[in-house]
Amino acid sequence: MKKALLTILSFVVCTVAFAQDLPTNPDPGKCYKRCVTPDVWVNQDVTIQVAPAYKKLKVVPAQYRTENVEVVVQSAGQELSVVPAQYETQNFEVTVTGPSQRLEKVAGSTETTTEEMIIQPAYQELEVIPAKYATENFEVTTSEGGQTLSVVPAKLGTETFEVVVTEASQRLEVIPAQYETRTETVVVQEAYQKLETVPAQYETRTETVVVTEAGQRMEIVPAKWATENVEVVVQPASSRIEIVPAQYGTETETVVVKEASQRLEVIPAVWGTETLTYKKREYGNTLKVVPASFSTDYQVIETKPATAKWGMSDTPAADCASSDPNDCRYWCYKNVPAQNITVNTTVLTNDASVITTPGCDTANANESDCGMGTYTRKVVTTPATTRVIDIPAVTKEVKRTVMTQPSTTRSIPIPAVTKTIKKTVLVSPATTRVIDIPAVTKEVTRQVMVTPPTTRAIDIPAVTKEVKRTVMVTPPTTRVIEIPAVTKTMKRTVLATPATTRVTEIPATTKTMKRTVMATPPTTRAIDIPSKSTTIRKTVLTPETTRTVDIPAVTKTMKRVVMTTPPTTRVIEVPQKTATLKTTVLASDARVDEVTIPAVNKTVTKEVLQKKGGLTTWAEVDCKLVEYNSLNINWNLGSATLTPSAKAEIDKVLLPVLQNGVSVEIASHTDSRGSAASNRSLSERRAQAVTNYLISKGINSSRIVSNGYGEARLANRCSDGVSCTEREHLQNRRTEFRVIDAN
Repeated sequence: MKKALLTILSFVVCTVAFAQDLPTNPDPGKCYKRCVTPDVWVNQDVTIQVAPAYKKLKVVPAQYRTENVEVVVQSAGQELSVVPAQYETQNFEVTVTGPSQRLEKVAGSTETTTEEMIIQPAYQELEVIPAKYATENFEVTTSEGGQTLSVVPAKLGTETFEVVVTEASQRLEVIPAQYETRTETVVVQEAYQKLETVPAQYETRTETVVVTEAGQRMEIVPAKWATENVEVVVQPASSRIEIVPAQYGTETETVVVKEASQRLEVIPAVWGTETLTYKKREYGNTLKVVPASFSTDYQVIETKPATAKWGMSDTPAADCASSDPNDCRYWCYKNVPAQNITVNTTVLTNDASVITTPGCDTANANESDCGMGTYTRKVVTTPATTRVIDIPAVTKEVKRTVMTQPSTTRSIPIPAVTKTIKKTVLVSPATTRVIDIPAVTKEVTRQVMVTPPTTRAIDIPAVTKEVKRTVMVTPPTTRVIEIPAVTKTMKRTVLATPATTRVTEIPATTKTMKRTVMATPPTTRAIDIPSKSTTIRKTVLTPETTRTVDIPAVTKTMKRVVMTTPPTTRVIEVPQKTATLKTTVLASDARVDEVTIPAVNKTVTKEVLQKKGGLTTWAEVDCKLVEYNSLNINWNLGSATLTPSAKAEIDKVLLPVLQNGVSVEIASHTDSRGSAASNRSLSERRAQAVTNYLISKGINSSRIVSNGYGEARLANRCSDGVSCTEREHLQNRRTEFRVIDAN
């Protein structure tokens, strides 16, 4: 149902669209441009208040001046200063390690000698000369002769016979006969016999065949060797001297590094303080501005009311009979929503006001203390004195090392160094023994026919086929029409010649095998093995000795501090101290300046529909404008800038065409010089330059299509590699236009 409704709707829409698709009363040979009349809108200015008028208060604070007042902050007095004692430093020697002796080793000498030693005497070895063998061929029967039977199959023939698949009956013209289907078995191939081969029976018997006769080989019984260990002295026994070092003890000695003295300590004067008051500051009134408060609001203004416009669907309707898909597209009157603008506005909540606060806050302090300040004056209560403090002498513990037992030596025996060398001794010489090599046999498998082949008869049953035949159950009434019987010609297979067998002789199979026979028995020959010797290194030692070395005493220079002048004191006069205090005096009290801020208005442009468009009109177009027409613009080589003469050409030729309401394509081209990519980019810039100029002249950009074709559409023969004049290249640097249908 939906498909039918869509088809009817598409037909109605196509009829209306087709009726609007051609101009009425066209003139022969003329070209027309279809245009849709636009909606005519006019602009109206609406003024709204976005911020109200309000008062702005500015506080001019109180003016103060500063005056200086000099006051005494510390009375005159005396202080004692210590003149410290004077000291000097004296050097003295202290022995920290007494004189001693030490023993030093005089190393012994070592010499190395070489001695030759036989580690294995000369002997003989036996080498086997192996026996020589020859190969001879012999034949072995691997399969005896037999017989096979092959079946000669029976020959079958084909004969044709007729079967009634539908019996003759009657039918009525008005009330038809009733039929049922019955199944009948028909022999399509008679029974016969065929012969099946019962193959001969074979059994596998294993027979042992000698492939290598028995022989002998010689095996060497190698000589027996025993290993004896021989101890060889490679370094004789000796002794070494070990030094037992001298033993030292530590003695402690107390040394005075600073003599006892005295120092004077000053007991400083005790100072007291007294607090004095003065008029520190005068106060004026404090004014606080409470600024105007605002709340944020907004106002929605409709700049363009809701409208609707006709639009064609993107896909054609189903079952479109026209070859032009545009004939079967739906035209829809689509809603265009209203356009609004939201203007943020400010609303005055409270206007500005002033809060006056007295300069002196009597709520937190006494009114008599308001603006008063205090300062502290320092006064001596107890004068300074001195006391004597004893400084004890400073001593230092110095440790001195003294030898308690001189160094001695002890002899440590070093055992001789021996090396165990393995020496090979012949125990029994090499001999040979004869080893019998048994004959090598191989199991050979061959097939022997046990039962010759025979045949047995297999009964092949007849082949039948289920044939459906229509039988009249109820005879027709009224008028009888004879229906002849239906027959069907079928083929069946008949045995023409029974199967037989034929005997095929199978010859015996033999195999040629190789066996190895010893031609020459093995023997031996003696090989002399020379003796082996090795070189042994021996070390001869000279014992080490010692000598005595004297170690001198070690002294250390230390410093000692001695007082040369005792400490004293001197009196220092402390003068009176004054301070300058700053006081603040009120020059002028605070005041308020009032400024009125005017309201802020905003003008919004609103579009109002003056005349409804959407009607289809036709405008006559010069036919030659539908094809590409050349603009007489001479582009400079590599440039996309319009010259004054090019702009004049556009004003003269192209602007009058666009004033008729048509749409145009601007097509720019280049010559073949340069790469294809750079030429396409240059041509696109040239076409865009023309487009930008037309837009600057008030032409809507939606009515202009700009394309750059580069060197793809040359106007003459001047392609890549062709030598041409500059005038011929200039013909390709062209810009064209044509009228197009932009709807």
